[in-house]
Amino acid sequence: MGLLTWVIIGALVGIAVNRLRPASGGGFAVAQVLAVTGALIGGYVCAVFNIGTLATLEPTSLLAALAGSLLFLFVFRKLRMS
Repeated sequence: MGLLTWVIIGALVGIAVNRLRPASGGGFAVAQVLAVTGALIGGYVCAVFNIGTLATLEPTSLLAALAGSLLFLFVFRKLRMS
């Protein structure tokens, strides 16, 4: 259940970021892929450090998935701008 939740969080963050600041280069699909990837990385980091697991919905792992998603999108956009 946790993995699916991380993917859903990533998709929601991708939609929200695209609504707030539309992507100029890759469009909606790239933002979605990056957000979901960031959420999976954030959730995986939590699982590795024993902060959250894939089996349960824990607020810390959900926040890490959210942070990972936002961070991944932010870094990608900053690298594309320079």
